[in-house]
Amino acid sequence: MADTGNRQPTAGRAESPVDPAGEGPAGEGPAAPGQRRPTAAAEPALPGDELGQAWLAARAGLTVTHLDTAAAGVPSGAVRAAQAAYLATEASVGSYVAQYEVAAGPLTAARETLAGLLDPALRAADVAFHHNATSGLAALLAAWPLPPGGRVGIVPSDFRSNWLALLDRAARDGLELVDLPTQPDGRLDVDRLARGDGPAALDGLDLVMFPEVPSQRGIVQPTAAVAALCRAAGVPLLLDVAQSLGQVDVTAAGATGGVTAYAGTSRKWLCGPRGVGFVAVRPDFAERLGVAAASGYAAGWEPAPAAPGGSRLVPAPGMGRFDVGEAPVAGWLGFAAALAEHADAGPGAVRARIHALAGAARRRLDGLAGWRLGEDVGSPCGIVALLPPAGVDPATVKDRLAREERILTTAIGPARARDAVPVLRVSPPVHATLADLDRLAEAVERLSH
Repeated sequence: MADTGNRQPTAGRAESPVDPAGEGPAGEGPAAPGQRRPTAAAEPALPGDELGQAWLAARAGLTVTHLDTAAAGVPSGAVRAAQAAYLATEASVGSYVAQYEVAAGPLTAARETLAGLLDPALRAADVAFHHNATSGLAALLAAWPLPPGGRVGIVPSDFRSNWLALLDRAARDGLELVDLPTQPDGRLDVDRLARGDGPAALDGLDLVMFPEVPSQRGIVQPTAAVAALCRAAGVPLLLDVAQSLGQVDVTAAGATGGVTAYAGTSRKWLCGPRGVGFVAVRPDFAERLGVAAASGYAAGWEPAPAAPGGSRLVPAPGMGRFDVGEAPVAGWLGFAAALAEHADAGPGAVRARIHALAGAARRRLDGLAGWRLGEDVGSPCGIVALLPPAGVDPATVKDRLAREERILTTAIGPARARDAVPVLRVSPPVHATLADLDRLAEAVERLSH
């Protein structure tokens, strides 16, 4: 088995230029199934090689070729150390003293960083930590002020857990779930939304909700344009940024003023720990939300003699109504460390490196042994979706890549989303190299026969 420990970026397989339509080498059309693409003498260097090297050095001990950031990024040594140090503090001074006297400052700074990555209108007080993106989004949905029989605009690419949360709320309140118009590749059709024709007309909806980047496709929704339309129509937008924050400029949509709330996670493109998510709500809307899960942390009560029990529930002020109470504070501080690393590296530089690596992966893999891209070769997304050739099971290839080659990817099945089809998903991290992508291409070709 080849050594897959610490690697330095190296020049990858040379390749010829790719035309803008993603048809392969300019003027030559697509490669035939099972045929390798012709190569040229050189390939342009990736941006951010020094950043990639530093990112890899911060993850000393990595023994796999990790190309699975869309599942979970690799936390750095500093992220792990922050969690361990806090656990030692809890053991020294007590859990509650540690949380409210030691962790409070770093966690406020982390919420401030998150707010800045999401929306220029947000402050630290508008962000709350949660268990994960799914629980955060479900909490927002449960607390959302939707009328009985309300109408919610959605997309077929919603992650299955989000879809289940929608179905649950719809069943309880008789909501109507309406598919927004999309293009064949799954992106929202801005022109049709702007025309406002059909059952998905924005001014007839009570809420719009979708993932900015679906987990099973390498596309980015035109979120800024949609958010602007939502603002003009007066309909709130709940945006799932679990797969976008860290690899997409989310603030472009936030700056329109059309995004009302966000839900996201620590563990993917921000490379924080698992078991940590967040929600954020614009301050002009937070007080309209209810309480998703009533507890002494998220709500209180006040006397109301006419009510059963003689009192009524009162939500905690602002984002306090999403307080989870007994919390994994060590994980939160690990996330704080990951956010600090992301900010120090420069979010723009991180995005540029991720997109360049994904583009290099697409050029290597499209047409290889009959595999085809599920998106345009130039898609501005860190997720690469590979449609399998006839008779090849992506789950089997994924398992063999992990077992035989120590290369991590994900296999997507039809249960992932309503529009999901079987694909092999590749999502290179900042610390990946062209040599890693070459290893993947060689292994995919070998395992596809």
